[in-house]
Amino acid sequence: MHAQIESTHPAMTSNYLGEDLIFIVSQPRSGSTLLQRVLSGHPDIQSSAETWLMLHPMYGLRDRGIQTEYSSKWARAGTREFLSYYTDGPELYDDAIRAWAKVIYGNALQRSGKRVFLDKTPRYYFIVPDLLRVFPNARFVFLIRNPMAVLASELSTYIKGNWRTLSDFRVDLVDAPALILDGIERAGPRAIRVQYESFVADPEGQLESLCGHLGISHHPEMLEYSRTPPPKGRMADPVGIHRHTRPSTDSLERWKEMSEDPQARHFAQTYLQALGPETIERMGYSFQSIADALADPQDTKPAESLFPWELAIQPEASWTLRERMLIKRLEAQQKKGPFRGSLSTVRAGTKLIWQTVREELSSRVG
Repeated sequence: MHAQIESTHPAMTSNYLGEDLIFIVSQPRSGSTLLQRVLSGHPDIQSSAETWLMLHPMYGLRDRGIQTEYSSKWARAGTREFLSYYTDGPELYDDAIRAWAKVIYGNALQRSGKRVFLDKTPRYYFIVPDLLRVFPNARFVFLIRNPMAVLASELSTYIKGNWRTLSDFRVDLVDAPALILDGIERAGPRAIRVQYESFVADPEGQLESLCGHLGISHHPEMLEYSRTPPPKGRMADPVGIHRHTRPSTDSLERWKEMSEDPQARHFAQTYLQALGPETIERMGYSFQSIADALADPQDTKPAESLFPWELAIQPEASWTLRERMLIKRLEAQQKKGPFRGSLSTVRAGTKLIWQTVREELSSRVG
């Protein structure tokens, strides 16, 4: 049972505290779509593709992490002044979010005839403290998966050899694990932790336990998720979920195949070091076992032609001139071979230098 908390603000129209909400928080590519489809097979649960619904309102009063063309800085200042001078106080903002959420989630439930809405949006790892505060009666499922498996899935599903795009997923890979672990600690007994590997290895037992923690009835047929209509929207899983009809262990060890490819192995080994032993152990995995599995089978050092992780994971706009020239050389050599690639790089480098000089002079004149 979730305790009812009464608001002290007279403007609040109801005591809605998220009692009909379940949030799944995870890294992307960690099996969250699988878990969502299984839970959506419950007769009382409605879900959708990732809503991203609560991110904007939760970021409304944040000092960082949001940029807008109308100036989020001034919007934040104006909203805070209004709340301080003309309302019962800044805490009223949480009441407003609750009322807003009740209307939107409530409408989705009304249209579906269901009682509980399941919101699976991985990047909610950024706002776990806010969700816990605003919705004290909501239920929180934290899904954990070996981050090397997450990386392998990102590389095969979205990156596909275009290493420059890896930076689009930097927060999912680098920031998310620690934020999720901190969220679990902050949630305390409210946190329902699910280990992906355990779930697919024993789906029957894990589902029964999960239903008990969520306070919903257990229906074994939920595991046959192919019987549940997929959520509408392009934010759904484009690949993995369609390979099976129920939880499967087929992909559990697939991340180890990264050791066979020099570029993937370099990314995986560097990513592992970036997360560090403490985070890996807190997630429930052995740092040394993962390192051993990713070891170069021929015990050779990474070739100089590999795209460096430290650049791939950073936006191109942050690269120095030297770093941009390095990447141009690597890409040219991979495409045209060492000799022709080097000649192409010299020409491209000269052009890049003059372009940089012109931009620098233009900015000074401006």
